[in-house]
Amino acid sequence: MAFLAPAFLALAALAGVPLLVHLLRRRVGRVVDFPAVRYLERMEQEHSKDLKLRNRLLLLLRLLAVIAVALAAARPIARLVGVGHAPIAVAVVLDNSLSAGVVQDGRMHFDSLRADTKRLVSELTSDDRAWIVTADGRVIGGAPAALQAGLDALTPLGGRGNLAEATRRAVGLARSGAPRTPVVALVSDGQRSTFVSDSVVNVDEVPVVMLRHGVSLPRNRAVVQALAEPVRWTPSGAVTLGITAPDSAAWRLTLDGRTVARGTVPPATLDAPSRVTSRLASASTGWVRGSVELEADALRADDTRWFAVRVASPPTVSVRNEGGPFLGAALSTLVDEKRLARGREGDTKVVTVSSADAAGLKLPVLLTAPRDPLSVGEANRQLDRLNIPWRFGAIARAQVLARVPARGGAADTAAPSTRAFDGTPVRLRYPLVYSPGGAGGKPTTAPDTIATAGGTPWVVAGDGYVLMGSPIDPDATDLPLGAAFVPWVLEALARRLGDDGRLIEAVPGQTVTGMRGVTGLERPDGSLLPVSGDRLTVPGQAGVYFLRRQANRTGALVVNGEPSESDLAGLGPDTSGAPALLAGIVKGKDVVAIATASAWQKSVFSRAAGQALLLPFLALALVALMAEAWISGR
Repeated sequence: MAFLAPAFLALAALAGVPLLVHLLRRRVGRVVDFPAVRYLERMEQEHSKDLKLRNRLLLLLRLLAVIAVALAAARPIARLVGVGHAPIAVAVVLDNSLSAGVVQDGRMHFDSLRADTKRLVSELTSDDRAWIVTADGRVIGGAPAALQAGLDALTPLGGRGNLAEATRRAVGLARSGAPRTPVVALVSDGQRSTFVSDSVVNVDEVPVVMLRHGVSLPRNRAVVQALAEPVRWTPSGAVTLGITAPDSAAWRLTLDGRTVARGTVPPATLDAPSRVTSRLASASTGWVRGSVELEADALRADDTRWFAVRVASPPTVSVRNEGGPFLGAALSTLVDEKRLARGREGDTKVVTVSSADAAGLKLPVLLTAPRDPLSVGEANRQLDRLNIPWRFGAIARAQVLARVPARGGAADTAAPSTRAFDGTPVRLRYPLVYSPGGAGGKPTTAPDTIATAGGTPWVVAGDGYVLMGSPIDPDATDLPLGAAFVPWVLEALARRLGDDGRLIEAVPGQTVTGMRGVTGLERPDGSLLPVSGDRLTVPGQAGVYFLRRQANRTGALVVNGEPSESDLAGLGPDTSGAPALLAGIVKGKDVVAIATASAWQKSVFSRAAGQALLLPFLALALVALMAEAWISGR
């Protein structure tokens, strides 16, 4: 037996009151024998056994009434005969992923999942505790009325979400309702890609009961790629789109809401989508919102895919010979393509590209390590004069790989850098040491490291500088030989040393970092969401959200669903594979999948540990008091 309110067991101490009264009545004072009461004394002696039995029975009934009331107040539950189900702590995991937005016969499938959840919630009592956990990690708690209102406000997510993480959170919430029986109730459309997780949740003893019902598989068309290159248009660029469709599909491409291109693609699968590259020019300047759209079908959320570009004049650079011939050739290529412009060194916003040991440098700069090891001392003194908080360390020659560190779980797709550094061999390097207090400062890990080599920073960036730990020479690194090198140089000059800001690609519900300096997020409808701190939870709906610093746009957050959400495999009405699906995210001793809503609801409540004994104990107390009154009256 368990108690929901064990503190009320202290009321059982009141059982001592009738016992104390009974004992006090037994106290005998000084006896005075009057002849007139001798007859009564004889009568009492004749009935003393009956009186003792009655008094003891009254005492037991009073004790029983007090103890029964105390037990009832403590809210006992046990596997005995009781009334209704025992109080339960149920966390409902509601799959509101993108695929739940499929429309069939004029009704969204998510509405059916929500209706099943609402029927379960309607059976809860005031003694139960319950939560709704969605695939994007949102938690709704409170009384049944609050849960019903929260369910009414839910909509399908613009992406996959994380059903495994939602289940892990639901298990923790259900356990927090002890001593109520913890149960996790999961309701999903059963899309296969949703039930694939890197880490399976071990629920141990907590029961997990899944309701999975599908729909007839619709014919789905989807935009799975919309890639704008380069990130900065001056003012032209290209958009590569990828489309999957069971038949030919017409598409249109928009910039700032205006249609700028149209076309048709042949049938294609998700594994090999049809790809089209369209070259465009924008009449707008600044950050521009774009989209690739298809005609609406049963799953409308994947019929549009978003992208963003920065339209501005080319960055201006001044190139010194000390940077080496490969860096000079890359910059000349960008100038010929009108993506860069040459400027005069020292002018405002003109970036100087050179080796760090060159004399007379001024910010902003893109600097490489000196080619001559004897010049490292002069290079460090130059960095000190420019107030750049990095120093070149001792030369290292072992071949290592340079990799871009993860940044907040989101792709920072001012993005060629992710391809330029990943797996690049480095044969000669000077480990970069962060030294904010000068050469004698204590080395620390800095937040502006772009790439590492041998476990130490190799390419870093900060306010007005980009610094590389190797000379740009094939004898030192294969970086200048890679196809992504020239795009990365443009990205470094335009974004890190220019005013382009950040372009971040993320999925709904994801957490991104690096939001220092961002004061707001401009939604697609123009409204502003305040931002504070370094972390941001990505909005649940797809679209382009502009990063704002006060009134200025400083970047863009592009939110799209995962392409895998367009694969509707598993949505069919066949539920025989549901247990195998559930095993993809959950492992435990009591994990079941059920096909009908009524059986699912019954199975959830059957996990309760017995019944509530509040009413039986109250009834026992009432019977004891009634018997005590009847005996006292006689």
